[in-house]
Amino acid sequence: MKLNTKNFLELKGDKVYLKKLDKEYMEEYWQAFNSSSLESNIYTGTQQVFNKSDVERHLENISMDSSRVDFLIFAKESNKIVGEVVISDIYPNNRSAGIRIAIYRKEDFNKGYGSEALTLALSYGFGMLNLHRIELEVLPFNERAIHVYEKIGFKREGIKRDGTFYFNKYYDLITMSILEDEFREKYIEDDFFYE
Repeated sequence: MKLNTKNFLELKGDKVYLKKLDKEYMEEYWQAFNSSSLESNIYTGTQQVFNKSDVERHLENISMDSSRVDFLIFAKESNKIVGEVVISDIYPNNRSAGIRIAIYRKEDFNKGYGSEALTLALSYGFGMLNLHRIELEVLPFNERAIHVYEKIGFKREGIKRDGTFYFNKYYDLITMSILEDEFREKYIEDDFFYE
């Protein structure tokens, strides 16, 4: 798998490619986002309901926000949007950020899209953004995601007790992170490199 740094708006893998989210993809994004499955919303902790105007405002806001990079995940076989991966809360002084990912529809789960998209986004974060540490939070019952994160190289750091309120119940959040050296060591050995 190669990361094409010549075009910073598109990152290519074997199964997916990432494109920077902008207004050009409004209609495709809205249709894909609007078709998110209940399982996707539960695993990501999504509680809000969005209408098309909300999504348009969101795209306008992120276009001016230098503390985040939003990518759409496209399946190579269909050229359709299957999800999104977002590097957020970028702190250049600390060289740190957060990351989150969502695969929208249940039929796109377990195809390797999320693993590859996350790896591409991490490579962008550590390479192009010069980050040192990237973290995420995950719900304890999202065992599939935890397995993927650990496979990629994330380490568990701790528990944020009662970190989120969802469906009238508090849930803990597991905090995980990966450091640039851990990522580079793993993916240099696997011939993951910049073009």
